[in-house]
Amino acid sequence: MGNHHTHHDDKAKPNPESHGGSAPSRSSIFGSSTKLNSACLIKLFQKLELTADEQNRHPGELSRATFENAFHGPLYKFGKLLYTQMVRQASSGDRERITKEQFTKAGKELLKLYDESSQLRYYFKLFASGKDHLTKEDALQMIAVSYALTLSASMIPYSTGSTDDSIFEGVVQGMFGINERVTFDEFTSWSKKNSPHLFCGVHNWVYQILTGSKMPSELETAKVPQLERFVEDKYVMSMGLLWMLTTVIPQSYTHNQEEKEKKEKQKTSEKNPLLNSFHLIKRLAQLTRCQSWTLLYDSREHGLSHNRFHHHISSYHGPTITLISFEGRNTYCLALDKPWREGASRFGGEDTMLIQVSPIFRVMQKNGPLATWNEYSRDLRKGIYMGKEGKSLVLFIPADFDSVEHYGVNCALHKIEMWGCGPSCIREEQVKQKQWEKKEADKHSARKLHLDVGKWEENPDKQILHWGGINVEHQFTRDSGF
Repeated sequence: MGNHHTHHDDKAKPNPESHGGSAPSRSSIFGSSTKLNSACLIKLFQKLELTADEQNRHPGELSRATFENAFHGPLYKFGKLLYTQMVRQASSGDRERITKEQFTKAGKELLKLYDESSQLRYYFKLFASGKDHLTKEDALQMIAVSYALTLSASMIPYSTGSTDDSIFEGVVQGMFGINERVTFDEFTSWSKKNSPHLFCGVHNWVYQILTGSKMPSELETAKVPQLERFVEDKYVMSMGLLWMLTTVIPQSYTHNQEEKEKKEKQKTSEKNPLLNSFHLIKRLAQLTRCQSWTLLYDSREHGLSHNRFHHHISSYHGPTITLISFEGRNTYCLALDKPWREGASRFGGEDTMLIQVSPIFRVMQKNGPLATWNEYSRDLRKGIYMGKEGKSLVLFIPADFDSVEHYGVNCALHKIEMWGCGPSCIREEQVKQKQWEKKEADKHSARKLHLDVGKWEENPDKQILHWGGINVEHQFTRDSGF
């Protein structure tokens, strides 16, 4: 399935000029490749047909077992569901086999799901096995399979951390509440608020499988970032939590600004006849598909104190994800689209969100300023506030960092960690700023030491102490070791 589509690329390319120079729409990009999709689906069917066991006596058809066996590991469950959905959609006849025509028809319908609302309806039906509702078992399977498919589409090795099962159960708990089943309308309402991009990774994977090529980058919505130097079970962050966050946080936390700038430069250089195709390919290969996140502060490693927190996160001028873990199995996520700033007023832009991660996954507050970081004002308790003005304060972390107040109830604070979501240049600027601050501090320290020792004879404190009857000559000689 690798590169059989490449000779059709010129036909499949969208024409920006036809959109007045603006980005092409989803429907225009998908619609322009209808013939290509048919050819890809037929080739995929033929490849699957070759994997059929020797007892397959129906040429031009695939048995259920042949189709399902093409899916391995955590993807096997999805293969079973996808086969049933495609057969249900294509024909009401024999459901133990699917013909090439039925397979192609169902595949083309699937590739026509241009927007997230149509994808939501399709995959809800798929995971509900055709029912008009989800059970808790259906929903848990939906979350686990969607996670596995998203990692696969993002070329991230599949893994589950020790906390992922509880996070996924918390998602289901937030979805169902006290109900035993969830209808499509109820699921849509929950998804819109708490996980609007739940099926983006699923559809990306399906698109890759059916067409043999990656979905165009401009159509990818919920990209999963790389975590620099990440080790599973070492942090509050886990791969499962990372994926769930990408289904709800805005693209400002994952969009690669450096990639955008490189693409703009690449467009300019394309006009240069001296730049050959090899250099163009090389430049395109260097473009990453998603922004990486870097760890700024980990209270277990750096110390659970306000001073250490301030030292590690100050001067970082990009969006951040902060995780706060405290007693009662509670974990919250503060997604800030603006740099942290000290003061008595709230900060945070329209992409700011406060999310409860566990024991229930749900968005608590969003849009607009909802964080305050007070270090100096006497009119306000010193510490970190999380909550919008006019609404209940959700969290307050006192300056001592020894506890956290959850809706006014005092709880033991376990851990805080912060991930920087900006491009690498922002992190580099922070490192340079910290190096400059250290250099200045060392200079000041050396100057102070020089005044204390080298300039003691000229220091006015010597005369004041002498007037007070203190033998300063003897004290200085003894302390200096001379």
